[in-house]
Amino acid sequence: MSHFSFDGAVAVVTGAAQGIGAGIAARLAADSARVVLADIDVEAAEKTAAEIRAAGGHASAVRLDVADPSSVAGLPVRVKAAFDGPLRHLICNAGVQTFQRAVDVTVEEWDRVLDVNTRGTMLCLQAAARAMPDGGSVVAIASIQGRLGAPFYPHYAASKAGVISLVKSFALALAPHGIRVNAVAPGIIETPLWDVADEKLSALRGQKPGVARAERIAAVPLGRPGTPADVAAATSFLLSSDASYITGECLHVCGGDVML
Repeated sequence: MSHFSFDGAVAVVTGAAQGIGAGIAARLAADSARVVLADIDVEAAEKTAAEIRAAGGHASAVRLDVADPSSVAGLPVRVKAAFDGPLRHLICNAGVQTFQRAVDVTVEEWDRVLDVNTRGTMLCLQAAARAMPDGGSVVAIASIQGRLGAPFYPHYAASKAGVISLVKSFALALAPHGIRVNAVAPGIIETPLWDVADEKLSALRGQKPGVARAERIAAVPLGRPGTPADVAAATSFLLSSDASYITGECLHVCGGDVML
């Protein structure tokens, strides 16, 4: 595995307690960033941060509710308390997903998913813009479903389409200030949450458990699901100076599951 070097720069990963976020935090720490794991479950985030420190990385955990404007507004202060130095990198990863047929999605489900995934990303982008006076880079975690749609979680797909659109808008707005903004859109990624997803999707489709999962993997041209490390590698690249002329892009990390 090749590594980029962030030379001790401060990076914040939202939703970093587990899964993709934890994988990104670990990768950035291995790439010499000082990483703040920001999560609504701060105890779980601290456990992940301790694992990173045990591996020789620099990591700290803070509480963050991306759906709460006051919590996001206070993030730069909490980051500075964790690590001295300006915020240089932000990864907007925090998100939620529920499963429901398109015709049965409730207003409450819609609001909850959009509040966290889309509005939360916007609030974090705004906070980062104010906290990066000397420039920096941002990666927002979207999803290939934001490109394709999803009949059993249309509210999630819509929220991620919104994330991709926000990335393009903020890339244009922040480019004059030396801040690059890109997105990574994962496909099927092996995390504990996929066990829950398989159970929910199989039930909605009237299938036995495991069928939905097998069908999704079979549809991937590269023949396997991705891992958090796959997403983390792409994220580290986009944050790095090797991607200094890339902004406003959405990189699919999906094994060829979508080609646009």
